[in-house]
Amino acid sequence: MKKLSLRVLVILATIAIAVSMSVTASEADVTVTNVTVSPESVEVGENATIVAMVENVGNATQNETIVFKINEEEVESVNVTLEPNETKTVESVVAKDVAGTYNVTANNVSATLTVLSPTPTLVITPAPSNQTTPEPISKWMTIFVVSAILGIFVLLIALGYRADKNLNKGEMRRAIAGTLVIGFVILVFLSLYYEISNQPLVIAFIELVGIVVGFYFGSKTVAEKKEVEEKKTGQIRIENVQFSGKSDKIINITIRNSGDFEVTVDRVYINNEPKKIEEGTISPRSAKDFPVEYEWNKGESYRIKVSTTEGTIIEKEEKAPKKE
Repeated sequence: MKKLSLRVLVILATIAIAVSMSVTASEADVTVTNVTVSPESVEVGENATIVAMVENVGNATQNETIVFKINEEEVESVNVTLEPNETKTVESVVAKDVAGTYNVTANNVSATLTVLSPTPTLVITPAPSNQTTPEPISKWMTIFVVSAILGIFVLLIALGYRADKNLNKGEMRRAIAGTLVIGFVILVFLSLYYEISNQPLVIAFIELVGIVVGFYFGSKTVAEKKEVEEKKTGQIRIENVQFSGKSDKIINITIRNSGDFEVTVDRVYINNEPKKIEEGTISPRSAKDFPVEYEWNKGESYRIKVSTTEGTIIEKEEKAPKKE
């Protein structure tokens, strides 16, 4: 009987130890399941929140200490109590003074925190308060400037008239253009010392200067071109027209080149009928005869027109001699 009782005691003790070990293991089943950082990227000195999710999968209430570390250096520890099968989140707010990438852990479950250098701030420096403001232009200064510009205009006209005792359109244009340009220069210098507030008037004046100067040089170019053409036209002339030929079929035209350049006669028109000219070049300051085949009648008038390769055209009307 004693041996039987001893065996029963041994079995009961073994069962008690096993149950005790099972309860202890269940009570200790608390783990950190996930760790996040919000926001994941901050600037130096800004706060970031470390969030750890803690779960109790055991069958008894459990107290647990969550240890937060950055690069294996502890920053905070938080105690949490969980009922069986309960999940909680535990937070820790951190900030770093040095930029870089940091390894964040909560009970050995890790995440990453990125710390950036601060963004440079653009600083706008206000203008110095002692900056001088241009003073408004006075009434007397305005009268003086206008009088000076008018005086310059009169002076330029007088100089142009004095040169040849003749005041033509070219000299007038020159005086107007010169006056406006000088007025513009005066306006620029005045703007350095005075406040010229009437901006539309200034813009209109500048536009007027551009228009007048462009018109002056443009008209001057046209005048020079016209003068060249007039010289070309004036350097050749029909010197003589002779009606000859035994059968009244030849008109001899003498053309004189009084200019300093060679001229080439291209065609001769008799009553608008074209006649091609061969070897029509006339040397400077010389004359040349051009016999043209054309059946003419005695006593009738004929219009002779000569054109050159340079585009010059001269005309003359001649009457054929009457029958004897």
